[in-house]
Amino acid sequence: MSKNEMMRRVPPFIMAVIVCFIMTMTIVPTFSSHTAGAEAVPTEPETRVQEPTQASIKLASTNALIKSRDWSAQDSMVLLKIAMAEAEGESTEGKALVMLVVLNRVWSEGFPDSIEEVVLQHYGDIYQFSPVEPGGRYWTTEPNEDCYTALDMILNGWDESKGALYFEGCIGESWHSQNLEYIYTVGGHRFYK
Repeated sequence: MSKNEMMRRVPPFIMAVIVCFIMTMTIVPTFSSHTAGAEAVPTEPETRVQEPTQASIKLASTNALIKSRDWSAQDSMVLLKIAMAEAEGESTEGKALVMLVVLNRVWSEGFPDSIEEVVLQHYGDIYQFSPVEPGGRYWTTEPNEDCYTALDMILNGWDESKGALYFEGCIGESWHSQNLEYIYTVGGHRFYK
């Protein structure tokens, strides 16, 4: 089993705990000198564990509640498939941004509270993500390696979405461009709040 496969099998919450623990460890070298003008001579480094403060614990728990990256393998597959269906020809960043639009909706009021519900959301015959329409690309495509790389970026904390909740192909004026706050363009997609 490769290192990447092992990393994918570790639940994101456990990985976050491990990373937080490692980040709280600090190594502080101790220096001593024998005379006032002498050059400092390093001695054995002393390992110190920095105790988490109440503020850091509160911040960590708030972040976990607001932007939890603890979702199921099935939810990961939904993100991978929607990225492939919407952004197959885009860069890794472009694929990650499509996934982050879905996650931003999950984390926002006014949208469903699960990844799958956000991706499959529709009003009558109008789907929020057109590739999920019956027979659409979402149902017929398999994610490529670049989609997995994009998902790994997100699981490791990458988020340059600036809170984007919508995106569209860059084709002239649209409902999005007339009614939403434009954020930026990446590849062939314009992103909005």
